[in-house]
Amino acid sequence: MSDKILSISVAAYDLEKLIYKNIESFINSEVREKIEIIVTDDESKDNTAKIVEQYENKYPGIVRLIKQKNAGPGSTVNSGIKHATGKYFKMVDGDDWVVTENLKDIIEYLEKTNVDMVITNYQVFSNKDNQVIKNCTFKLPTNKELNFKDYCKSLDLGMHAVMFKTTILQENNIILDNGFYTDTEYVLLPSEFIKTFSYINLDLYVYLVAQANQSVSAQSMRKNIKMHDFVLNRLIDFYENKKKENVDKNVLIYIRNRIALVAANQLSTYLTYDDKKERLGKIKKFNMELKNKSNDIYERYKKNKKAFLIIYSRYLLTNIVSKLYMKKIAEVRY
Repeated sequence: MSDKILSISVAAYDLEKLIYKNIESFINSEVREKIEIIVTDDESKDNTAKIVEQYENKYPGIVRLIKQKNAGPGSTVNSGIKHATGKYFKMVDGDDWVVTENLKDIIEYLEKTNVDMVITNYQVFSNKDNQVIKNCTFKLPTNKELNFKDYCKSLDLGMHAVMFKTTILQENNIILDNGFYTDTEYVLLPSEFIKTFSYINLDLYVYLVAQANQSVSAQSMRKNIKMHDFVLNRLIDFYENKKKENVDKNVLIYIRNRIALVAANQLSTYLTYDDKKERLGKIKKFNMELKNKSNDIYERYKKNKKAFLIIYSRYLLTNIVSKLYMKKIAEVRY
């Protein structure tokens, strides 16, 4: 390892209009010398790589450009993990950024601690409203070393909130699938190796939403549903394999609960299908396959409100649930 405290893995593909804000949010910090920004360009067709290269030349040792042939978003995180030299590692999408003014306090805490994982708050920023529309915090003791297995059952962590000790990822060969929807893999695959963690009650990540090409938009979800299904099945296999190993029970519950949310997202995508017969058929097939693959995850998945109404009505409420969900999507601010 180097003298870097935090390695930031930035996934970049055709982001010439947004990558400036991402990089500037780091280099404008007074602690930038303790940070390395590893930007993996996934063979962009625009000027993204050229822009990053300019930053690399201006800030050597802080900004690093890794060029690769197009392989998908997950591959850029794998690249970041491979090249990271910092004490801690964080994944930041190229169209997102960080709260610059909080970096100093966070870096100073990372210098002192030696926990396996660190959680911070994050913000959701709406492109439509041009403002922060949600602040995501956690009800946890602050700035203390905590045992992961004592808290994990009640944790719902996304990639925006977490950073890991780099050695945890590198020494345990954490490798994500190359495609979309690998955020949950990034959070869950290291979980069996996390013994201690801390929570810093400061905002760090700013998550930009309300872009039509985002992987979380309804249109994109339908387009990429096979890829989402692939990642879900990979996560289910991961959980079932961990059940056979000596993994802490609470950690298994944490993994199960998070995968059940991924399954609920898959259901939500099916609810956006226009054709009623196709929609019903896909949901029935999905539920049956999920139950057969992992009854544990299926039972947790059934606690999702949409899944509960559909399953316990014996699919009679499918169309109503679909209409309500589509109405919610239309009303949401991002």
